[in-house]
Amino acid sequence: MGPARVFRVNTDEVASQVVDGEAILINLSNGMYYSLTGTGALVWALLENGQDDQRIGAELERRTGIDHATAATDVDRLLEELSVEGLIVAAEAPTDAPDPEAIVVPPLAAYAAPVLEKYSDMGDLLALDPPMPRLADIPWQSPAG
Repeated sequence: MGPARVFRVNTDEVASQVVDGEAILINLSNGMYYSLTGTGALVWALLENGQDDQRIGAELERRTGIDHATAATDVDRLLEELSVEGLIVAAEAPTDAPDPEAIVVPPLAAYAAPVLEKYSDMGDLLALDPPMPRLADIPWQSPAG
């Protein structure tokens, strides 16, 4: 086992929300949107909270009872997919990542490998009405007061 790898959500281009056990992800730069349910939503919630790949695998093991090899393989595969799609980027390990046991997602009925569902039908809409500039690119001025 190599060193832990840490990723973060690519917040410059991605909006996401975990709702009722489903992670909904939108790549604002290309109009693709994605869905992760079950174990995938758990992995996304752990990523959003600064967990590295090894802690994510360990948490899948703890919550589902699967073996270490399956957890590691499934997490690595999903992280690669998320990275290729531009949804996550490599990051430094945060100093304040919460305990993964404290991250709440609905209970998982049974283990199923995480699957990234991909949808492209929003691309045409974004071509007609592109998103606003990144929030970080907009200068902020304090209101006079």
